[in-house]
Amino acid sequence: MSSLDNKAKVRELYERMGLGYLELYLEESIMGYLTLIEGVRLRGMRIIDIGCGLGVGAGLLSGIVEQYTCIDIACSLLRYPAGLPNVDAVCSDGAMLPIRSSSFNVAILLNTVNADLDGLELLKEARRVSGVVLAKSPRDIDNELIATLLRGG
Repeated sequence: MSSLDNKAKVRELYERMGLGYLELYLEESIMGYLTLIEGVRLRGMRIIDIGCGLGVGAGLLSGIVEQYTCIDIACSLLRYPAGLPNVDAVCSDGAMLPIRSSSFNVAILLNTVNADLDGLELLKEARRVSGVVLAKSPRDIDNELIATLLRGG
């Protein structure tokens, strides 16, 4: 199965789940964002959230940042965060962002990096468009890739 086939399946799954995703993962998502941003100054920053889903991060942070841009491959999910203040929503593959280099202060990738698929490309794009990349996955192999690429470790 090709990478494009996998992306199509992921997009289909999340678009079918819609708000049902929140029923399953809202608390976990909130805790994930809070853990990821702990100790990071975000007030007044320009944030890009790659793989934002229904916009949990935008709901938590859009009121304190200058701009919050939600990126997701599942276009129908973006209608939720698009209504929040200071939020732009862009339907795009995070591994090929239609965004100028160094446009953001911080990139967030929560539960988005998959080392078996396009995790490396996602992280490279996040580094290209932002000064700081905050990334975390529930899988050890993904976190190893994140550490290797972002922290040189």
